[in-house]
Amino acid sequence: MVELGENFIKVAEVVLSKGKREIARLVKRPFRASEAGETDEALEVRNIFESLNIPHHPVRLNIPRHLVTVRFIKLPSTSEDEIRKMTRIESLKHVPYSDENVVSGYKIIERMPDGYSNVLIAVAQADTIQREADILKKAGLFVESVSLGSETLLLWYLAAREAEEAGTILLVNIDAGHIDIDVVAGNKLIFTRGVLSSLVETIPVERIIEEINVSIAAYRKESGKLIDKVVLSGMPASVDELKTLLAAKVKIPIDVIDQMKGIARRQDAHLELAEASFVELLGLALRYDGADINLLPETAQEEQRLELVKKNIMTGLIVSVLIIVIGFGAILKKLHDKRAYISYIDSALSKIEPQVKTAKAMAREIDLVASKIAERPLAIDLVSEVFKITPSGITLTMMEYESYKTLTLRGTAPNLSDVFKYVTILGKAQYFKNVKVKYANKRTGQAGGADFEIICPVSKAK
Repeated sequence: MVELGENFIKVAEVVLSKGKREIARLVKRPFRASEAGETDEALEVRNIFESLNIPHHPVRLNIPRHLVTVRFIKLPSTSEDEIRKMTRIESLKHVPYSDENVVSGYKIIERMPDGYSNVLIAVAQADTIQREADILKKAGLFVESVSLGSETLLLWYLAAREAEEAGTILLVNIDAGHIDIDVVAGNKLIFTRGVLSSLVETIPVERIIEEINVSIAAYRKESGKLIDKVVLSGMPASVDELKTLLAAKVKIPIDVIDQMKGIARRQDAHLELAEASFVELLGLALRYDGADINLLPETAQEEQRLELVKKNIMTGLIVSVLIIVIGFGAILKKLHDKRAYISYIDSALSKIEPQVKTAKAMAREIDLVASKIAERPLAIDLVSEVFKITPSGITLTMMEYESYKTLTLRGTAPNLSDVFKYVTILGKAQYFKNVKVKYANKRTGQAGGADFEIICPVSKAK
C-alpha cells in the first residue's frame, strides 16, 4: 500500500499469516534530489523498495482527500448498472476541469425504499492520478487500484474501534501537511473534507481546530444534524496537543484512537509512526476488499485486463509443458535404447505443438484486441464530445455506453424539430457515424417538449 507526496513516499507492507492480514512494515522515506536539484521520483521509489527489501508485488495507491472533488448526490435508481451510468454524467457536472481530463469513481452509500440511492461521487484530474501511477509503473510496480483517502479512513475506523458507536462521529486524520475529515453514521460515510497546508509541513494546531469547526458547521448546514463525537488520530504529537486545546473550544466529547489500535501486526513488524499518519494506508491494507472507489484511469484498467489474459495464457502453457517434461523424465529413466529415446522426443514435441500453436494464436488475438482498443475512443472521450456539442435546451437524462459499439442518449428537447437538429449535430461529431433516432415523442400538457432516444454507433475519430 503506497501514498505519494511531493517529496516523499509512505509504504505499508501487509503479509498473509494463517489466512489473516498482518502489518509487516510502515515507513515514510524522503526523495533525494540530484546535484542539479532535480528529483527522479521513479528511481527514488525503486531504490527505496530495494533498500527495504520489499518484493515488487502489485501495489494499491491511496489518494488524500484534498486531491479529489467529492459530492454526495441522490440518484433515481437502486440498480448498480444504472447508477454506474448515471455517475458518468453527474461526475462532469461537479468539477472545475475540462471534460476530457477527469477520472471518477463512486460509492453507493444507501439504497432507499422509494427507489432512490444516496451516492458518493469522487472526481479527480486524470493528470494527477496518471502522474502518480506512472511514477510507480516506471519504478517496476504494478498499480492494482487507486483509492480515495476518505473511504480508507472509514475502513481504518471500522477496524480500530472497539464496538459500533451510536450517533454521528467526526473522524479527523492528522498528517504532515494535510488533514482528512470524515463524518460517519451507522458505518456509512456521509460527509468528507480535505485540507492541505501549503505553507508548512506540519499544520498548526490552531488551523486544525479551525478546520474542524468549519467541518462541523458545514455538516450541520447541509444535514441539519449535530455531531455527537469527535475522534482524532494520526501523528501522535499533533493528536495529543490537539485534544487538550480542542476540548476548550467545542462542547462535544472527544476521543483519541492510536493509529495502531486494533490493527493486526507481525511480532517483528517495523513501524515508523512518529513523523507520519498511516491511518488511511492501514485501512486500505487490512480492508481493501471494502474499498469501492477506484480512481485508476480507464486506459490503465484496460492494460490490466490485457496483462491478466496474457499472464493466464502463459501460466497455462508453462504448466502444460512442465507436466510433459515431468512425464518425459520419468520415462527417460526406463529408456536405454537410442532409437526409443529419439522417438520419444519426437512424440513429446508433437504433443506440445498444438498447445504452442493455440498459445500463439491467442497471443495474436490479444495483440489484435489491443490494437483495436487503441483505435477506439474511450468512454470519457465520447462523454466529453457529447457535452461539447449538445445545444442549450437539450437535456440528457441517460447515457448508456456499450463498449466500443454504441452510445445511447435519452433526454428531452423543446420541440421535435430540435431532436432532429441534434441528430444532425451528432452525425458530424468525430466519434459517431449513422446516428439515428430510435424514438421521439411529443409531450402533452403544459410542460410541452419532446422525449427522445438517439442511437450513436461508435467509430474511429474522423
